[in-house]
Amino acid sequence: MTITSTLRTVLRSLATVALAGVMVLPAVPVAQAAEPTTTTAQPPELLLGQSTRGAWDDFNSFGENADGGSVYYELRSGDWVNTAHREYATLLAEQGKTVQVGISWKDNPPGFEGGDENAKASRSRAVTAEIAAGRHTASLERLLSFTNAHPQARFKLRLDYEVSSFYHCTDASCSSYKDAFNRLAAYLDSRSTAHNLEYVFHPVRGEFEAMYPGDAAVDWMGVSIFAHELCLPIYDRGYLYNGTPPQNYDVDAKQCRNAYIGTDSNGNPAAVWRNFDHDANVLKLVKFAKDHGKPVVLSEAGMMNFTADGTSTDGREQQLGDVWVKRLFSLMNYQGPIPNLPGQYDLRGVIRSVAYINLDFRYGWDGIDDGSFDFPPDTTWFVDGRLSRYGAAKASFCQGLAANGFAARCR
Repeated sequence: MTITSTLRTVLRSLATVALAGVMVLPAVPVAQAAEPTTTTAQPPELLLGQSTRGAWDDFNSFGENADGGSVYYELRSGDWVNTAHREYATLLAEQGKTVQVGISWKDNPPGFEGGDENAKASRSRAVTAEIAAGRHTASLERLLSFTNAHPQARFKLRLDYEVSSFYHCTDASCSSYKDAFNRLAAYLDSRSTAHNLEYVFHPVRGEFEAMYPGDAAVDWMGVSIFAHELCLPIYDRGYLYNGTPPQNYDVDAKQCRNAYIGTDSNGNPAAVWRNFDHDANVLKLVKFAKDHGKPVVLSEAGMMNFTADGTSTDGREQQLGDVWVKRLFSLMNYQGPIPNLPGQYDLRGVIRSVAYINLDFRYGWDGIDDGSFDFPPDTTWFVDGRLSRYGAAKASFCQGLAANGFAARCR
């Protein structure tokens, strides 16, 4: 059941005082719950990521009416990751668009002074616990000033992104992250005068259930969609990887191979093997979201280096790029079995927002050929993901927008 904005504010307030050890009922009327979010008649939205307006400009070279974009903000500096993120957010917000903001601490934890990935993860877990205890809220003031200054815009706030037990959980219960999510959502709500904030729970695809912060706090479920999520191979320094052990991946068909619980000729439960275009954990996450009445945003969706010969393709994956696009839209309309579960499932209409990373990743995370950072040609991220550079993939993307009722369309 979906929770109305008024009731959600009440419940978040209760979560905050409960974390503080004091239970005081706020004087706010409780409204009746609305219909499930996934039944909304609103068209799905297209967000163009990430980080810079280059993604926006590239789409507008052949399309129009995109709903917004995606940028990043970090707790350590209490600021946008760089000026390009702020400028892109400003461009979108001034048009009243949707801005997805990844609020990060795992990538650059406050107080982290160096070390290996294990040391960084240890500090990230500690920061998560500190947030749950009420610290680091001052780092959100610049973001709050921005969202309040643009009341006509909508902000999807990812309270860190691709969250995992490794970076965010101090024990098996993962109460550290659950409490941190609730604490941040309640604090941001309490300081928002524009009331234009929504909160995205964006886990790695296999840990959504164990880390779920609760229905009262979460407005959207987020998931990343790259190559493995659509059962496609990726290459890194000449090495193909996907589908291990081998019996769980059909190399020739480029599909995942999994079993679901069907019935035998006598009507008894039995494992039925088949090929899938979508990763099992992605399908389970979308089902979980539907069960909890939450819409899904594909918070990061982009092509990767699907071919071993990066020099000849120049990172432009024409044929497999088209397959990738078609599988992306087929995920929005999935009907069928889910690996390891019995029965058939209808997941249509659960995915309501897609953030497509429309950048030339060969030139780093910002997609700008400025000499600052480039990916080697034989690595995972060496790919030009700009839709304008494609033939069949762009055509399939345009068809997918129209067929699924997006306001964004191609000219």
